[in-house]
Amino acid sequence: MATTSPGQSLLHWFLSIRPWNVLAMGVMVLVAMRWLGVPVQALADRAMWGWLAVPMLVGAAGNLINDFFDIKEDRINKPKRARIGRTLKRRVVIVTHWGLSVVALCWSGALASNLGSSWPIVFTAALSVVLYIYSPMLKGRGIVGNLAVSMCVAALLVWARMATGRPLDLTGNADQMWLLATVTLWGLNVTREWVKDLQDLEGDRAAGHRTWASQLTPRQNQGGLAVNVVVWSALGGTCAWLEGAHVAWLASWAVLLVVGAVRAWQQNVVFVSAWLKVAMAVLFAQMW
Repeated sequence: MATTSPGQSLLHWFLSIRPWNVLAMGVMVLVAMRWLGVPVQALADRAMWGWLAVPMLVGAAGNLINDFFDIKEDRINKPKRARIGRTLKRRVVIVTHWGLSVVALCWSGALASNLGSSWPIVFTAALSVVLYIYSPMLKGRGIVGNLAVSMCVAALLVWARMATGRPLDLTGNADQMWLLATVTLWGLNVTREWVKDLQDLEGDRAAGHRTWASQLTPRQNQGGLAVNVVVWSALGGTCAWLEGAHVAWLASWAVLLVVGAVRAWQQNVVFVSAWLKVAMAVLFAQMW
């Protein structure tokens, strides 16, 4: 391992948790909570801070452990970002992963106590386990890994719904819209994981991972990706339409559908990767 100063090691650790990714999780939960009727002013109460902090802690811990297990493929796919074992000690990653996970579990326990339900701590524990086993156990099992990690992303909306403290009522319009948005987010992320598989084919094969993309022919990847882009952007547009959103949101989804489908068919995975981030941003922006 290369010799680095404590300051450099701290910086590389910070980059390894993917701070922008973690911040985005907090913003997504905040937007969803507001959309579901939790007033932003409620966050002035320190007892509510955990609803934002816990998923961010779980996400940061998950990013660390994912990089820990993906050392071999990252040195092929992302050589400049492969820090673990080079500029960041493995034991530092493991210790801080467990530290963040324990803090998240303890904080979720406090949320469970305030809510009068054990669901927050059960939910946090389940997500932590899935993220821990993703790289060593799920990633090489084809579409199973993609579905599992996408459930963790969609779980942000489930977590935000939990924060309202209201019983679930799928006969009501509000919870039906919430369910539709959750399914849309899940589908967009399944597509995003598929794109990431395509981008990381070389490294994943070297590491022995049988990802979903590696099990399909180029033609199947091309057609499947295009169909997914159409289906999930259409569902995003349906969310906007059912909510009575401004025509600008409907137009945004229409443009996303056409442009995304064309680029997916052209197998421009770099563009489609960026497109998916924009689509998710539009989904949450229309909630606000």
